[in-house]
Amino acid sequence: MSAKARGTLIIIGGHEEKSADSDREILKAVAKKACGTKGPLVIITAATHLPEEVATDYLGVFQSLDVPHLEVLDVRSREQAYSQEAVEKVSKASVLFFTGGDQLRITSQLGDSPVYRCMQDVFRGGATIAGTSAGAAAMPETMVVAGPGDESGQISALGMAPGLGLIDGVVIDSHFAERGRFGRLLGAVSQNPRNLGLGIDENTAIVVERALFRVLGGGPVYVMDGTQISYSSLSEAHPQGVLSIYDVRLHVLAREDRFDLARKRPCVDEKLKCDDYHGDTRKGAPA
Repeated sequence: MSAKARGTLIIIGGHEEKSADSDREILKAVAKKACGTKGPLVIITAATHLPEEVATDYLGVFQSLDVPHLEVLDVRSREQAYSQEAVEKVSKASVLFFTGGDQLRITSQLGDSPVYRCMQDVFRGGATIAGTSAGAAAMPETMVVAGPGDESGQISALGMAPGLGLIDGVVIDSHFAERGRFGRLLGAVSQNPRNLGLGIDENTAIVVERALFRVLGGGPVYVMDGTQISYSSLSEAHPQGVLSIYDVRLHVLAREDRFDLARKRPCVDEKLKCDDYHGDTRKGAPA
Protein backbone atom coordinates (compact mmCIF):
# COMPACT_ATOMS: atom_id res chain seq x y z
CA MET A 1 0.00 0.00 0.00
CA SER A 2 1.18 3.51 -0.71
CA ALA A 3 3.03 5.23 2.09
CA LYS A 4 0.47 8.04 1.84
CA ALA A 5 -2.49 5.70 2.43
CA ARG A 6 -4.37 6.01 5.70
CA GLY A 7 -7.54 4.09 4.94
CA THR A 8 -8.40 0.39 4.86
CA LEU A 9 -8.76 -1.87 1.83
CA ILE A 10 -11.06 -4.92 1.88
CA ILE A 11 -10.20 -6.96 -1.22
CA ILE A 12 -12.64 -9.79 -1.96
CA GLY A 13 -12.13 -12.76 -4.30
CA GLY A 14 -15.74 -12.76 -5.50
CA HIS A 15 -18.92 -14.72 -4.70
CA GLU A 16 -18.87 -13.66 -1.05
CA GLU A 17 -21.74 -14.98 1.05
CA LYS A 18 -24.80 -12.72 0.88
CA SER A 19 -27.76 -14.75 2.11
CA ALA A 20 -29.16 -14.10 5.59
CA ASP A 21 -28.79 -17.77 6.57
CA SER A 22 -25.03 -17.73 5.90
CA ASP A 23 -22.21 -16.31 8.00
CA ARG A 24 -21.59 -13.28 5.72
CA GLU A 25 -18.29 -12.67 7.51
CA ILE A 26 -16.80 -10.60 4.71
CA LEU A 27 -19.74 -8.27 4.08
CA LYS A 28 -20.15 -7.90 7.86
CA ALA A 29 -16.58 -6.60 7.95
CA VAL A 30 -17.45 -4.09 5.21
CA ALA A 31 -20.65 -3.07 7.00
CA LYS A 32 -18.84 -2.62 10.31
CA LYS A 33 -16.65 0.07 8.74
CA ALA A 34 -19.79 2.08 7.88
CA CYS A 35 -21.70 1.59 11.13
CA GLY A 36 -21.21 4.27 13.75
CA THR A 37 -20.03 6.83 11.18
CA LYS A 38 -21.78 9.80 9.62
CA GLY A 39 -20.68 9.01 6.10
CA PRO A 40 -22.64 6.60 3.90
CA LEU A 41 -21.53 3.32 2.39
CA VAL A 42 -21.50 4.07 -1.35
CA ILE A 43 -22.01 1.12 -3.70
CA ILE A 44 -20.19 1.78 -6.99
CA THR A 45 -21.62 -0.24 -9.89
CA ALA A 46 -19.35 1.08 -12.66
CA ALA A 47 -17.95 -2.40 -13.43
CA THR A 48 -21.22 -4.19 -14.14
CA HIS A 49 -23.52 -4.22 -17.17
CA LEU A 50 -26.47 -4.80 -14.81
CA PRO A 51 -26.17 -1.85 -12.42
CA GLU A 52 -29.77 -1.77 -11.17
CA GLU A 53 -29.91 -5.48 -10.36
CA VAL A 54 -26.51 -5.51 -8.68
CA ALA A 55 -27.24 -2.36 -6.68
CA THR A 56 -30.56 -3.76 -5.47
CA ASP A 57 -28.84 -6.96 -4.36
CA TYR A 58 -26.18 -5.20 -2.28
CA LEU A 59 -28.60 -2.60 -0.91
CA GLY A 60 -30.66 -5.44 0.50
CA VAL A 61 -27.65 -7.13 2.05
CA PHE A 62 -26.24 -4.00 3.69
CA GLN A 63 -29.66 -2.89 4.93
CA SER A 64 -30.06 -6.27 6.62
CA LEU A 65 -26.63 -5.73 8.21
CA ASP A 66 -27.91 -2.45 9.73
CA VAL A 67 -25.80 -0.04 7.70
CA PRO A 68 -27.56 3.26 8.48
CA HIS A 69 -26.67 5.29 5.37
CA LEU A 70 -26.45 3.81 1.88
CA GLU A 71 -25.92 5.42 -1.52
CA VAL A 72 -25.44 4.07 -5.04
CA LEU A 73 -23.04 5.59 -7.56
CA ASP A 74 -23.36 4.30 -11.12
CA VAL A 75 -20.93 5.67 -13.67
CA ARG A 76 -21.74 4.79 -17.28
CA SER A 77 -19.52 7.40 -18.93
CA ARG A 78 -16.53 9.67 -18.39
CA GLU A 79 -18.93 12.61 -18.34
CA GLN A 80 -20.68 11.21 -15.26
CA ALA A 81 -17.31 10.82 -13.50
CA TYR A 82 -16.91 14.60 -13.86
CA SER A 83 -20.31 15.48 -12.39
CA GLN A 84 -20.49 17.42 -9.13
CA GLU A 85 -23.22 15.12 -7.82
CA ALA A 86 -20.96 12.07 -8.17
CA VAL A 87 -18.03 13.85 -6.54
CA GLU A 88 -20.18 14.90 -3.59
CA LYS A 89 -21.33 11.31 -3.02
CA VAL A 90 -17.75 10.11 -2.89
CA SER A 91 -16.58 13.01 -0.72
CA LYS A 92 -19.06 12.13 2.05
CA ALA A 93 -18.45 8.36 2.02
CA SER A 94 -17.09 6.36 4.92
CA VAL A 95 -16.94 3.24 2.71
CA LEU A 96 -16.73 2.88 -1.07
CA PHE A 97 -17.72 -0.57 -2.33
CA PHE A 98 -16.86 -1.61 -5.90
CA THR A 99 -19.01 -4.44 -7.27
CA GLY A 100 -17.90 -7.09 -9.74
CA GLY A 101 -18.06 -6.95 -13.51
CA ASP A 102 -15.26 -5.78 -15.80
CA GLN A 103 -12.30 -4.02 -14.19
CA LEU A 104 -11.54 -2.11 -17.39
CA ARG A 105 -14.91 -0.40 -17.02
CA ILE A 106 -13.83 0.88 -13.61
CA THR A 107 -10.49 2.32 -14.74
CA SER A 108 -11.64 3.60 -18.14
CA GLN A 109 -14.63 5.45 -16.69
CA LEU A 110 -13.05 6.71 -13.45
CA GLY A 111 -9.31 6.98 -14.14
CA ASP A 112 -7.94 10.45 -13.29
CA SER A 113 -11.45 11.94 -13.15
CA PRO A 114 -12.72 14.24 -10.37
CA VAL A 115 -14.46 11.20 -8.85
CA TYR A 116 -11.18 9.26 -8.86
CA ARG A 117 -9.22 12.13 -7.32
CA CYS A 118 -11.89 12.58 -4.64
CA MET A 119 -11.75 8.83 -3.94
CA GLN A 120 -8.00 9.13 -3.34
CA ASP A 121 -8.59 12.04 -0.98
CA VAL A 122 -11.18 10.25 1.18
CA PHE A 123 -8.97 7.15 1.27
CA ARG A 124 -6.03 9.19 2.50
CA GLY A 125 -8.41 10.67 5.05
CA GLY A 126 -9.17 7.24 6.52
CA ALA A 127 -12.12 5.90 4.51
CA THR A 128 -12.45 2.23 3.61
CA ILE A 129 -12.46 1.06 0.00
CA ALA A 130 -13.76 -2.45 -0.65
CA GLY A 131 -14.05 -4.35 -3.91
CA THR A 132 -15.18 -7.78 -5.02
CA SER A 133 -14.13 -9.71 -8.14
CA ALA A 134 -13.38 -7.01 -10.75
CA GLY A 135 -13.51 -4.45 -7.97
CA ALA A 136 -10.68 -6.33 -6.28
CA ALA A 137 -8.58 -6.82 -9.41
CA ALA A 138 -8.70 -3.08 -10.17
CA MET A 139 -7.15 -1.94 -6.88
CA PRO A 140 -3.37 -2.28 -7.57
CA GLU A 141 -1.20 -0.01 -9.66
CA THR A 142 -1.17 -2.76 -12.31
CA MET A 143 -4.09 -5.12 -12.87
CA VAL A 144 -4.65 -8.36 -14.75
CA VAL A 145 -7.41 -7.92 -17.32
CA ALA A 146 -7.17 -11.08 -19.44
CA GLY A 147 -5.36 -14.36 -19.66
CA PRO A 148 -5.73 -18.13 -19.80
CA GLY A 149 -7.23 -20.02 -16.93
CA ASP A 150 -6.86 -23.77 -16.76
CA GLU A 151 -3.93 -23.83 -19.21
CA SER A 152 -1.59 -23.04 -16.34
CA GLY A 153 1.58 -22.70 -18.41
CA GLN A 154 0.16 -20.50 -21.15
CA ILE A 155 1.00 -16.81 -20.90
CA SER A 156 0.75 -15.66 -24.51
CA ALA A 157 -2.70 -14.13 -23.95
CA LEU A 158 -1.91 -12.48 -20.61
CA GLY A 159 -3.22 -8.92 -20.55
CA MET A 160 -2.16 -6.22 -18.08
CA ALA A 161 -3.35 -2.64 -17.68
CA PRO A 162 -3.01 0.29 -15.24
CA GLY A 163 -5.25 -0.07 -12.19
CA LEU A 164 -6.55 2.33 -9.55
CA GLY A 165 -3.22 2.52 -7.71
CA LEU A 166 -4.69 2.07 -4.23
CA ILE A 167 -2.07 -0.52 -3.26
CA ASP A 168 1.51 -0.71 -4.50
CA GLY A 169 3.74 -3.68 -5.22
CA VAL A 170 1.07 -6.33 -5.84
CA VAL A 171 -0.99 -7.86 -8.63
CA ILE A 172 -4.35 -9.34 -7.63
CA ASP A 173 -6.39 -12.15 -9.20
CA SER A 174 -9.86 -13.06 -7.92
CA HIS A 175 -11.91 -16.29 -8.29
CA PHE A 176 -8.44 -17.79 -8.09
CA ALA A 177 -8.70 -21.56 -7.62
CA GLU A 178 -12.25 -21.72 -8.96
CA ARG A 179 -11.21 -20.42 -12.39
CA GLY A 180 -7.77 -22.01 -12.55
CA ARG A 181 -5.82 -18.76 -12.50
CA PHE A 182 -2.57 -19.98 -10.97
CA GLY A 183 -0.72 -19.82 -14.28
CA ARG A 184 -1.80 -16.36 -15.29
CA LEU A 185 -0.89 -14.87 -11.90
CA LEU A 186 2.50 -16.58 -12.14
CA GLY A 187 2.91 -15.01 -15.57
CA ALA A 188 2.03 -11.59 -14.15
CA VAL A 189 4.62 -11.97 -11.39
CA SER A 190 7.27 -13.08 -13.88
CA GLN A 191 6.67 -9.95 -15.97
CA ASN A 192 7.77 -7.83 -13.01
CA PRO A 193 9.03 -9.77 -9.97
CA ARG A 194 8.87 -6.59 -7.90
CA ASN A 195 5.13 -7.25 -7.59
CA LEU A 196 3.77 -9.90 -5.25
CA GLY A 197 0.99 -11.97 -6.78
CA LEU A 198 -2.10 -12.26 -4.58
CA GLY A 199 -4.56 -14.97 -5.64
CA ILE A 200 -7.80 -14.75 -3.66
CA ASP A 201 -10.37 -17.53 -3.72
CA GLU A 202 -14.12 -16.97 -3.76
CA ASN A 203 -15.79 -16.08 -0.45
CA THR A 204 -12.34 -15.02 0.78
CA ALA A 205 -10.91 -11.57 1.39
CA ILE A 206 -7.92 -9.70 2.72
CA VAL A 207 -8.17 -6.65 4.97
CA VAL A 208 -5.21 -4.36 4.28
CA GLU A 209 -4.15 -1.72 6.75
CA ARG A 210 -0.89 0.06 6.03
CA ALA A 211 1.60 -2.68 5.08
CA LEU A 212 -0.20 -5.62 6.72
CA PHE A 213 -3.12 -7.77 5.68
CA ARG A 214 -5.15 -10.49 7.35
CA VAL A 215 -7.37 -13.11 5.74
CA LEU A 216 -11.15 -13.43 6.11
CA GLY A 217 -13.58 -16.00 4.76
CA GLY A 218 -13.67 -19.63 3.86
CA GLY A 219 -10.84 -20.10 1.37
CA PRO A 220 -7.10 -19.53 1.04
CA VAL A 221 -5.08 -16.60 -0.24
CA TYR A 222 -2.04 -17.49 -2.35
CA VAL A 223 0.98 -15.18 -2.27
CA MET A 224 3.53 -15.56 -5.08
CA ASP A 225 6.90 -13.93 -4.42
CA GLY A 226 9.18 -13.62 -7.46
CA THR A 227 11.96 -11.73 -5.70
CA GLN A 228 14.33 -14.71 -5.85
CA ILE A 229 13.51 -15.82 -9.41
CA SER A 230 16.77 -17.18 -10.84
CA TYR A 231 15.58 -17.81 -14.40
CA SER A 232 12.56 -17.03 -16.55
CA SER A 233 12.00 -17.78 -20.23
CA LEU A 234 9.52 -14.92 -20.55
CA SER A 235 11.65 -12.99 -23.05
CA GLU A 236 12.41 -16.07 -25.17
CA ALA A 237 10.38 -17.35 -28.12
CA HIS A 238 8.26 -20.42 -27.37
CA PRO A 239 5.70 -21.59 -29.95
CA GLN A 240 3.28 -22.81 -27.29
CA GLY A 241 3.75 -19.82 -25.01
CA VAL A 242 4.80 -22.06 -22.10
CA LEU A 243 6.74 -20.29 -19.37
CA SER A 244 9.77 -21.71 -17.59
CA ILE A 245 10.35 -20.08 -14.23
CA TYR A 246 12.64 -21.13 -11.37
CA ASP A 247 12.72 -20.30 -7.67
CA VAL A 248 9.34 -18.70 -7.12
CA ARG A 249 8.26 -18.64 -3.50
CA LEU A 250 4.65 -19.52 -2.64
CA HIS A 251 2.74 -18.88 0.60
CA VAL A 252 -0.78 -20.22 1.23
CA LEU A 253 -2.66 -18.32 3.91
CA ALA A 254 -5.86 -19.35 5.72
CA ARG A 255 -8.45 -17.43 7.71
CA GLU A 256 -6.94 -15.01 10.26
CA ASP A 257 -3.41 -15.51 8.92
CA ARG A 258 -1.47 -12.27 8.52
CA PHE A 259 1.10 -11.11 6.01
CA ASP A 260 3.65 -8.28 6.06
CA LEU A 261 3.65 -6.74 2.59
CA ALA A 262 6.68 -4.57 3.28
CA ARG A 263 8.89 -7.52 4.23
CA LYS A 264 7.08 -10.03 2.01
CA ARG A 265 6.76 -12.43 4.92
CA PRO A 266 3.84 -14.12 6.67
CA CYS A 267 3.43 -13.69 10.40
CA VAL A 268 3.76 -17.34 11.38
CA ASP A 269 3.39 -16.99 15.14
CA GLU A 270 0.55 -15.05 16.78
CA LYS A 271 2.97 -14.12 19.57
CA LEU A 272 5.31 -12.47 17.08
CA LYS A 273 4.37 -9.15 15.58
CA CYS A 274 5.02 -8.45 11.92
CA ASP A 275 7.03 -5.42 13.00
CA ASP A 276 9.56 -7.84 14.53
CA TYR A 277 10.42 -9.46 11.20
CA HIS A 278 13.86 -8.71 9.80
CA GLY A 279 14.19 -11.22 6.99
CA ASP A 280 14.94 -14.91 7.31
CA THR A 281 17.62 -14.42 9.96
CA ARG A 282 15.18 -13.38 12.65
CA LYS A 283 14.55 -15.70 15.61
CA GLY A 284 12.02 -18.38 14.79
CA ALA A 285 12.11 -17.91 11.03
CA PRO A 286 11.44 -21.07 9.02
CA ALA A 287 14.45 -22.61 7.31
